[in-house]
Amino acid sequence: MTTIRQVLDQKGWGAIVLSANHFIPQAARFLTAKRIGAAPVVDDRGALVGMLSERDIMRFVGEFDGDIKDRTAADLMTTLVASCTPEATILDAMLLMTTHRCRHLPVFEDGVLAGVVSIGDLVKARLEEAEFEVDSLRAYIVS
Repeated sequence: MTTIRQVLDQKGWGAIVLSANHFIPQAARFLTAKRIGAAPVVDDRGALVGMLSERDIMRFVGEFDGDIKDRTAADLMTTLVASCTPEATILDAMLLMTTHRCRHLPVFEDGVLAGVVSIGDLVKARLEEAEFEVDSLRAYIVS
């Protein structure tokens, strides 16, 4: 089974982060420019304090008809953040995402934010696994 370490080895380690003080319009432009759907939010010491996603921004606008220009990442972010380690399997991570209804997981190694995986990263890895399994079975049947 593929691990998160293998996914990050292929995708790349590290995380693009937002400051808790980022104003939402700036954060939205940042997410768009980086072509990502969410980013970890860190405090002044670099510690994870939440995740800000496109969904968080849309939920605020939709539910509260809110004006976002004066809001910060700290105002809208999700604070109860599920996370995993590089040793987790992709199925473990998918289960966490399903249970916590999120599409991005921060990955911590030795207590340090080492990366972020998205549901898209995990689906891609799972499809690659399935293709390998099919190819292996075909080779076995032919031999």
